[in-house]
Amino acid sequence: MNHFKSLFTLAIVASLTACSSAPERSASDLSDEEVVSDTAPGIKGDAMNVEVLSASGGISTDGSSMDQSLDGMKMVDIAELYEPIVYFGYNQYELDDKTTELVKFYAQEMMAIPNQKVVLKGHTDERGTPEYNLALGEKRAKVVAQAMMLFGVSESRIDIVSFGEEQPAVAGSNENAWQKNRRVELIIN
Repeated sequence: MNHFKSLFTLAIVASLTACSSAPERSASDLSDEEVVSDTAPGIKGDAMNVEVLSASGGISTDGSSMDQSLDGMKMVDIAELYEPIVYFGYNQYELDDKTTELVKFYAQEMMAIPNQKVVLKGHTDERGTPEYNLALGEKRAKVVAQAMMLFGVSESRIDIVSFGEEQPAVAGSNENAWQKNRRVELIIN
């Protein structure tokens, strides 16, 4: 029993020690070297005079790019993050939050360049009759078109084509292939 009490007491002391924090000091107690600014990483200075730090330690006060890259890190174009394909569930043609964000991104891209048009190519997997799949591919393309119009793209800039099951992205009769084939491709030109 005494062994249990000792372990219990030790556990309480350890938890209290782990929860303790350093005593607070006022700004007048800190030396100039200890003062920490509350800015984002890579930013040096105060709110009135911000300097952007490069990975090599160089400073750019005008926000221009540095001579050296960020340690060879490839800068990713945002368009690379959004593949211009909307995928759907089995026998589905509704957009979820993720696919709505994708459509919104491409609608905004089109709004930035007013003379661009988009062709929405609706596809299905191989299950179902050819007639049913053509209709389902069209429904999928139309729901994407409706979302693009809600985000400001004129209907005259959107063309819809349904291929049904005729142009699979992946050959095969399994869930992995079917998943990749249930799609609408956005071809912007």
